[in-house]
Amino acid sequence: MPFFAEETLQAVRSIPLYEIVRPRVELSRSGRNWKGLSPFTQEKSPSFFVLTEKNYFKCHSSGLAGDGIRFLQETEKLTFPEAVETLAERFGIPVRYAAGTGPDPEVRSLKQALYDIHEYARDYYHRSFLANHPESARIRDYWTRERGFSLALAEEFSIGYAPPDSRRLLDLLLKKGFSLKALAESGLFRPGRNPEDTSTWFFPFRGRLMIPIRDPQGQVVAFTARQLEETPKDHASWKAKYINSPETPLFKKGQLLFNLDRARLAGNSSSRMLLVEGQLDALRSWECGFKETVAPQGTSVTEEQLRLIKRYVDRLDLFFDSDEAGQRAVLRVLPMAFQMNLEPRVIQLPPGVDPDDFLRSKGKAGMDELPLVSGMQFAGQSLMAEDQPTPEHRSRVLNRLFELLEACPSAVVRDGYFEEAVKVTGVSPKAAMEDYLRFKRENRPREAASATLNSPIKGTFSFQTLTNLEGDLVWAVLQNVEWAEPLAQVIDHQWIRSDICEGKLLSRILDQAAIDSIEGKDAIYFLLETDDERDCFSRFVLEERPHSDMLSYVNETIAALARRFCRQRVSLIDQQITEHAQKTSDFSIVRKLMTEKKELILQMTQGPFPQVTLQP
Repeated sequence: MPFFAEETLQAVRSIPLYEIVRPRVELSRSGRNWKGLSPFTQEKSPSFFVLTEKNYFKCHSSGLAGDGIRFLQETEKLTFPEAVETLAERFGIPVRYAAGTGPDPEVRSLKQALYDIHEYARDYYHRSFLANHPESARIRDYWTRERGFSLALAEEFSIGYAPPDSRRLLDLLLKKGFSLKALAESGLFRPGRNPEDTSTWFFPFRGRLMIPIRDPQGQVVAFTARQLEETPKDHASWKAKYINSPETPLFKKGQLLFNLDRARLAGNSSSRMLLVEGQLDALRSWECGFKETVAPQGTSVTEEQLRLIKRYVDRLDLFFDSDEAGQRAVLRVLPMAFQMNLEPRVIQLPPGVDPDDFLRSKGKAGMDELPLVSGMQFAGQSLMAEDQPTPEHRSRVLNRLFELLEACPSAVVRDGYFEEAVKVTGVSPKAAMEDYLRFKRENRPREAASATLNSPIKGTFSFQTLTNLEGDLVWAVLQNVEWAEPLAQVIDHQWIRSDICEGKLLSRILDQAAIDSIEGKDAIYFLLETDDERDCFSRFVLEERPHSDMLSYVNETIAALARRFCRQRVSLIDQQITEHAQKTSDFSIVRKLMTEKKELILQMTQGPFPQVTLQP
């Protein structure tokens, strides 16, 4: 297993699964095991089991199964490394990386220091917001009276205040022993011409309301700072209503979404995410009950941000300002959303109203009554703004909509949106189809983009219902890993299908067995590199088959594997014979191929096939 050291993975996988699952699933005893309602599907009868002895879960309604790492990946939509690091942090396990992999120790040390610095800063700013001081009282009054937010929301999101004298925070962090390098790279301070002289450092967030920005795992990595009356006017930056942390090793603006750490969990139940333009819009939506709301970091929405959303949901509702700038912003998002296979919809506000004002006055009930249209319908309505559009105008709009259609990787989705495009532009379906075919001829889709868009979406998996020979041998080895070595001695790697996960897993096992003995199932787990391989491994660990004579079962499977290879080779030889016979009058190659074919057929029908002697 690359990246993590084996002791780290072993420790994380040894965490009792019950402790990982119970915050998400209400469990009750079922013999030695635990059962509950599936966290992956909507069901009334429990089909989710925590298998205590194996420390695995199995969900019969969804077909999902695996260890604690896999459970966290599925429920919190994390990558494998993210899930390992999250569990390690929650259960106090030190994370060590395999030699030559993972972050460089110095980089790791700097990143951890930056996390710690931001956590101290969050606490410092929040305590300043809550302080028993006239200045802090004015900030809380601004928060509650002017902005209309509750103090409970400020507590939930650790809203803070950076006093005009921000040197106190720097002095605090210096006393904590943080290096000048880490403090300078945090983005909370700007070193002067002589970085060693902290008396010359500048504090860009002075006198501002502080909104923490968290990564998907909930760790503070940056801040958004809102201008207040208390903001000092001795620097040109005071004029900016909002300023954000600069990009740091922790914070890349285009790769994070505000509130994603909370919204990704709420999105599981709502099946959508709500995208707004700013952090305060997101906070307003949250307070009104829309927990699945996210916002970009003061910049235009990026493909990477939409890719993050796609990890958690398939539907995206856009709730932007109703002015011209807001409409343009929606039109920029739509093609990227289509490319990501997201279903974008647009919540339409009355003219001249912004989301914050609307939610503050109308609340959730008002939001629920707003028109909700598809992305294609919104684009058509926006582009068809003229009261009496000419045929030429309709044609230009239709061509713009064709560009959106071509961004959709699904033919079914394109077909549905084509009908909407026809309807919103008011042209005949026949004429629109002729123009669309012409458009496609003149604008060939980019093959590279198509390949990327049609690649499988990671993060979920389902069991294959059909078995295969490679899988049969993997299952057998997992019943007794001592059988891996004799199998490695008799199985030719040409016999193994490398295009299926079971084949890759079997090859990995046999390669390791040929080098050294395999000590237990965990040793096989440490060989795995992808989620597919780990899913495959979990499936065979939990699978029970009624085979009492394992020796015969394994040897019959080896023979079937060899026969299959012979059949495939014979089929290939037949093609080669035909090709050579047509291209040349020299039949020496053909005769050699026919001899090889005869030997293969004899081997396939009569054997003998390699056999192993396995200890029971």
